[in-house]
Amino acid sequence: MKKTIPTIIVILVASLITYLFISKDKPLNELYNIRNDAVSSVNKVTGLNIRPRIDEVEEGDIKIFTFNNVNDMLNHSVKYANYLWKNEGFYITTNYNFGKKEDGKIELAKNSIDDGKVLRIDIECYTNNSFIVILNLINGSLIIRNTNEINTNE
Repeated sequence: MKKTIPTIIVILVASLITYLFISKDKPLNELYNIRNDAVSSVNKVTGLNIRPRIDEVEEGDIKIFTFNNVNDMLNHSVKYANYLWKNEGFYITTNYNFGKKEDGKIELAKNSIDDGKVLRIDIECYTNNSFIVILNLINGSLIIRNTNEINTNE
């Protein structure tokens, strides 16, 4: 019995050290997946070498990626939003001082691969050099209307 407890402690410590080394070398995600949709990750687009904290809500329909202690946080977040808008088919649906103030936010959206769903991405910046990216799969569909069309009823 006296040898069992020290052996268990040694095994636990060795397991913990092995886990820490393996998780440290794990590559950063290139894509964020939410059900059948995939979006390029912040790390892939901006080259940011910070592993985000990831939280999932509502059985995976909402994923929150939190980036803390980011030097030049505004640059990384704006670069990511611009990439989604210009390269991945997202539309800007809301913009509140994004890129102009440290506490700005933006919402982008596009129709999901799944019928009747919209993939929405919120990017919120904070004054403590951190920002979050929230992926949200919601019910609905985007209908884009050309505001330059002439109204023939006038």
